[in-house]
Amino acid sequence: MLDEPMRRKVSNLDGEQSADRHLMSLVNVKKYFSVKETFFSSRKQTVRAVDGVDIHIDQGETIGLVGESGSGKSTLGRLITNLIEPTEGKIIFENEDAGGLSGERLKRFRRNVQLVFQDPYASLNPRMSAGSIIGEPLKIHYGDKSTSEIENEVARLMDVVGLQREQMARYPHEFSGGQRQRIGIARALALKPKLIVADEPVSALDVSIQAQILNLLNTLKSDFDLTYLFITHDLNVVEHMSDRIAVMYLGRIVESAEKESLCAHPLHPYTEALLSALPAFSPREKKKRRILEGESPSPLSPPAGCPFHPRCPERMVRCMTEIPGLKMVGSQRMVACHLFPESTEDVK
Repeated sequence: MLDEPMRRKVSNLDGEQSADRHLMSLVNVKKYFSVKETFFSSRKQTVRAVDGVDIHIDQGETIGLVGESGSGKSTLGRLITNLIEPTEGKIIFENEDAGGLSGERLKRFRRNVQLVFQDPYASLNPRMSAGSIIGEPLKIHYGDKSTSEIENEVARLMDVVGLQREQMARYPHEFSGGQRQRIGIARALALKPKLIVADEPVSALDVSIQAQILNLLNTLKSDFDLTYLFITHDLNVVEHMSDRIAVMYLGRIVESAEKESLCAHPLHPYTEALLSALPAFSPREKKKRRILEGESPSPLSPPAGCPFHPRCPERMVRCMTEIPGLKMVGSQRMVACHLFPESTEDVK
């Protein structure tokens, strides 16, 4: 967790210039869902999808958010884009609390924070043409624009993402998967956002197309001065795209650091296990595999203490009862693990 001085710093909600220069900061963000125990039961259980996340996103960087399926990555992405409200905690965007927004303030937030969805087959309205899909945000947010102005802007955006203007009248089923994702990217770009949350944007695509979409996103970042939160379970992708990587496990951030530092010297046992599973690029490269025991626990019944301790080969007695807070280890590394006391010494 962030200490109290940091909380005060990121919680300046009065419009005054804060010492915190982050584009977005999440402070102890939680999202719990109530679900029925069984289909026929009236008793409910609580799913802790996101369970106390502290993270910041700086202007112009790409943060890779990585973790197993069910770790809470996509839920966190929807919290950041204000598609769902947090159960607890604060989301601060440009020094303003993004909770409870409505009216013009909500529209302004929507213009600045956009989402690229995972599935290009399900995220596009099959009854709308590509031009209408891309132009819809412009009609909603800029109602004073004429039809010709919107069409010209849509045509420009299609050029930017590698589609032809002549394809504006086509419907989603007439495009390939990669082309559909380009339509989704163009729709996200339409409002000139500052932050784009890309939720597994290439996982549903063929491997041959994935590289094209990743290269497009990198080009757009430079051309449009974008900031990305890139959500994925693929460590090769996140290593290629990211400036900084945050590792998520069972609703919590367990480690975050600059890409080079984290990939070269992972500290948390879970991060080490994820990286050890990557294939070696050379037959001479020897990698020590760290095999995890069992499967990730259910967020319906998380274990006491450190959520990773049932699978951790380094677990200690205190891990079974005490949840480790996210703490600074070195000058650029955050780790939630009892193996590492807080230190001001640099970690390579």
